[in-house]
This record gives sequence, C-alpha cells and structure tokens, in this order.
Amino acid sequence: MAIVEAASSSTAPPASARRPLRLPLIGALSLAFVSLALISGAAYTAVLFGATGAAERLLIDRAERAVDSQVELIRSRLDPITRQLELIAALAAAGRIDVESPVAVRETLAVMMASLSGVSIAAFGTLDLKLHRVVRHPDGTVTRDTIPLLEVSRGLERLRELQTSHDTFWGALFWSTQLKQQVLNVRTPVRRIDDAFIGGLIATVAVGDLSLLMGDPANGGRYFILVDHDKVLAHHRLIDPRGLDLSESKPLPTIREIGDPILAKFWDTPVRNRQLDRALGGFGRVVEAEGGRWVFVHRELEGYGPSPWLIGQYFPIKEATEDLDRLMNGAIVGGVTLAVAALLALLMGLRMARSIRTITAAAEAMERLEFEQPVRRPSRLREIDDAAHSLEKARGALKWFGAYVPQRLVRRLMELGEDGITSRGRTVTVMFTDIVEFTPQAEGLPDHETAELLNHHFALLGACIEHEHGMIDKYIGDSVMAVWGGLQRMEDHADRAVRAALAIVRAIGEDNAERRAAGMPPIRMRIGLHSGRVVSGNIGAPGRVNFTVIGDAVNVAQRFEQLGKEFMTPADDIVLLVSGQTLAAVQDRSSLGMDLPPPEQRRVKGHDAPVEVYRLV
Repeated sequence: MAIVEAASSSTAPPASARRPLRLPLIGALSLAFVSLALISGAAYTAVLFGATGAAERLLIDRAERAVDSQVELIRSRLDPITRQLELIAALAAAGRIDVESPVAVRETLAVMMASLSGVSIAAFGTLDLKLHRVVRHPDGTVTRDTIPLLEVSRGLERLRELQTSHDTFWGALFWSTQLKQQVLNVRTPVRRIDDAFIGGLIATVAVGDLSLLMGDPANGGRYFILVDHDKVLAHHRLIDPRGLDLSESKPLPTIREIGDPILAKFWDTPVRNRQLDRALGGFGRVVEAEGGRWVFVHRELEGYGPSPWLIGQYFPIKEATEDLDRLMNGAIVGGVTLAVAALLALLMGLRMARSIRTITAAAEAMERLEFEQPVRRPSRLREIDDAAHSLEKARGALKWFGAYVPQRLVRRLMELGEDGITSRGRTVTVMFTDIVEFTPQAEGLPDHETAELLNHHFALLGACIEHEHGMIDKYIGDSVMAVWGGLQRMEDHADRAVRAALAIVRAIGEDNAERRAAGMPPIRMRIGLHSGRVVSGNIGAPGRVNFTVIGDAVNVAQRFEQLGKEFMTPADDIVLLVSGQTLAAVQDRSSLGMDLPPPEQRRVKGHDAPVEVYRLV
C-alpha cells in the first residue's frame, strides 16, 4: 500500500503544471456570436438609413475576391508543373530515370503531361544537343519525338541558361512553332549528385490554355492578364487567337488590338471619386468607356517570368455615389464599435481555426499514411484540445501500425475494404533473397552494427521492389520474400519482378563497391524468382492475421534461391536465378536489356521433372 501511495504521489503533476482554464466550444461560440450580434446590431441601426449605396462596395469586394481566387487558381495550376519538373530532375539525378534512353525520358514526360492538363510541351535537352519532347496538339493528340536542339529557335541559348542555373525558374515567353502561339515556360536543370550538369527540363503552357483556365467566355469574359504594360497575355479572345494575325514577330496583341473596347481604356486617365478611390486603394481604377463607368480590379503576380503579370477583372457600376456619402457619415458612428466586435470575433475565430486546421492537416496526413506531422497544439477550448490529444494518441498507434504493415496493402484496404482482399487464387511472381554466410559475418559485429547493416540492406531492396510496385510479404532473418500480383491483378507481374531483381543486382553492386572502398567485405546474396498460381489473402487466427501468398510457386521460388548455392563461385557477389515459367510470363523481354543465356535443367525438391533455370547477369 505504501509503495502504491508513493508511486501515486510521485506521478501526480504539480499545481504549476496543471492545464490552464479551458472553455467549452459551445460557450466560446455563444459568447462570440452574442457579443458580435449585440455590438454590430447597435452599429448597423445607426447607419441603416444611409446603407442603400452599399451595393457598390459589395460588388467591389466580390470582384477583389474573384481576382484573388484567379491568382490562387493560376498558382494551383502552374506550381504543380514546377514541382513535377523538380521531381523528375531529382529522379534523373539519382539515376532512377535513364537519361541516356530517349524512350524512358519521353515516357516519363508523357506520364507527367497526363497528370497536368495545362502542359502543352514537355522536353528534355541533353548535352549532345538533342531534344526529347512530348507535344500535346490542339486536337488532344500527343506525339513523342527527338529532334536536334539546333532546329529549335534559340534552343542552344536556353540550354546554356539552364547549364549556368541551379534552380527552377520561369523563363521569358517565346513563340511555339508547333502550337502557333506564345507559350509560358518553366525550366529546371538536371544535375548529378556531384553537381555535374546532364541536361535541362522544360515544360510549356500555351497562352490559349491559360486564357481558358482563367474564365468562361460565356460568362462575360471580363478577365485579363497584362505583361509589359499593355501586352495581353490572357483574355477570352486568346482562347482561339485566329484573326489576330499573331506570329513570331508579333506574339501578343496589345490592349487596343485584342478587340475589347473596355480593356482598351485601361490605362486612360481614371475617373476620380473619393469614396471609390478609398475602397479600391491601389488595386483598382474607374474609367469611362462605351457610355458608362467601369471598375477595374487587379493584382500583380510575380514569379512566372522576368516580367510581373497584372491580373484583373472589370465590371460596370452605376453613377449613384450619393448613397456612398450617406454610408460614410453613418459608418463613422458605428465604425468604432463594429471594429471592436469584429476584432474580438476575428481573434477568437483565428485561434479556433488555427487549432482546427492543425487537427485537419494531421488527419489528412494520417489518411495518406504520413505519421511524422505532429498533431497537438494546446488550446483553451476543451473539445478542440481533447480532440487533438486523442488524435495524437491515434497517430502514435498508427505510426507503429504503418511500420509493420505494407502501405500498399493498407491503401488497398482503404480503397476496397476488407472484402477487396479475400482469399483467392492468383498468378503471381515470387522473389526470395538471402545473404550468403550472413551469420558468420554478423558474429564479428556489435549488435547495433548488425541491425544497421540489415536495415541498410533491406532499404536498398525495398526501394527496388517498391519502384516496380511489388509488395514485401515478410522479412525472414536476413532474407526477403516479395510478391508481384498478390494484392491485385497485375498483368506484367513477371516483367516488374525481373526488373526489380536486376535493379537489386545493380544497387547491391554499387553498394559493394563503396564497401570495398571503405575496407569492408561485400554483401554476397542469392535471388530466386518463380511464377505460378498461389492462394492470396488473409491467413491466420481471427485475432492475428497476415496478408500473404501460399502455394507451390512460393516453395519453388525459395528453392530457386537455395539453388543459387550450386551456381555461385567465390568470384560472384550475386547470383540471380529465374525460372522458365517466369521468363515465359515476361511480356516485353527487350526491357530486360540483355540476351538471355541458355537454360539449365535442374531438379528441385517436390518436383519429379527437372525445371528450367536461367541465370541472369
């Protein structure tokens, strides 16, 4: 009893460490809303009689929000292009994309274009002055080709700009002979880990596509983007620029050539008005055109080329400003009290929104199986603080869960539910790997170095397997069992498995070169691949199941790995054995990048007839 009492007293938090006073969420909301209603009601009673002209202010506010939303829309469409180019550059720098293969480069660019509808041309310029490119034509067709860089206007000059750059940047506009219009362009240099320049990536967005992105011409078409003072970069008229006589010598029309009489008056002397000028600030102007007054609202946007963009909209406004005068007189009375009420509501709303956004962002990250983002931010609102505390506990539990369960399996469960992975027969390819004489090698190492060696080894293998959409079924000591096609139907399971095995051979070879240079012994290993029918699904007791595959194909794959003992010589670091069934299931043998050796006939345990064994090098 004394021990229990002592433990209880030692774990009790001191008074100074207790949680601060927290308000219930409903109490905080009620307090804020009632206060705001009382204060704003009194203020609006004083100014109600002069509020008939508030429509102009509301119209301007709506237009400003519309322009802001267009700025965000442009960023949401153009910034992903930058990120995708930087991702491709990083993969190429890391050797994950074979930049020496035009086909591989073009297919990678084609995949990027498929996910980014605004990209019209994506290309990769190389040091041998070749340009591998993918072009989306106006009719929607996509073509791939490789042309000499010198055939592209100023192509060599742009490649040299990339060669001297280390960052992604949006370049100056240029004329596209393929699309017959001006294009935006973002470029990023591709450099190896040693900072050597190996090429440059570029993606373009046609001016017509940018104009189509910004607005619907059927809805008035009152939007625009200007560059270089009066050049029109985006306008509903540029969606189909025929009739504007655009060419390389005249790539963009001016505001007076676009055929919009309102926009043509943009830079005319504005109409001065005290109330409207104060409302518009430095982001708008009022001009007279076509017998009426028009309000322009605009924003400046930088970062998409050497010249800033002026993004804006315009709309008509009635010439009834007398109500604005009455509104200003009445607003003086209630402005101070309304500002106080709005400030209180804003501060409380910001605190609540910040906490809720933190919880929401953490929940979304957990949905993406990303468990590193912290959840909890202390809040005086009891419900929000309790929700964050509970979600933090859930994140900790899921973080451990994600370390033990393949994320590909979890995502499949999230997509289809538990019924989506019920046990069924499938044709798969199974891989087994094993480190040769690992036990003697590990006996001379401290425990933590043994764990680091295995973790590093499994990381190399896991990256190659994951890249080819394989699933690591289990780790067995220093061995790995991986499956292609077990989780869902995969037509090219054999192709992916063989490519993953060859990637492992390359990765282990490079790692062994570093180990030898550091005076450490190389990792010698065996790899076995076999394809066949298995039973795939949840196997185990009701309270502890494991998604796996079972069947003769699994046993044969493991025996192929063991069969590597007969093929391995002291000079070999890696032996890769593939069964005849696996090579027969390969759909594209040219992707293996090698000539297949003649098979050998060997017997394996459990099979009376000999099986075909191929050793890939």
